[in-house]
Amino acid sequence: MSAPSVLVPLIRRMSGRTDLTTPTEAAVLGVDLPENDERADYLRATLKPGPEALAATPFPIQDSSMMAPLAKADCLLIRDPYAPAAKAGSRCTIARLDR
Repeated sequence: MSAPSVLVPLIRRMSGRTDLTTPTEAAVLGVDLPENDERADYLRATLKPGPEALAATPFPIQDSSMMAPLAKADCLLIRDPYAPAAKAGSRCTIARLDR
């Protein structure tokens, strides 16, 4: 993961830039996920090839102070606020960290 792929968009967004869009793509969940609360979630996850699509499996602990999972992550799994519970194999949206 290179610094520009993560830090530049973050700095731009924190500076109030609205012309920044994060490229996203579809994947499938590698595990079941519970329903989401009022916040959008950006879960650190790993990607593995699946039979029909890439499978995104979030790390079990998502504490924002833990940098090791971020360093090992291939993508961020993006969940909208109030997303319902989702089963493994369901479609999901990811933002790759290697681009």
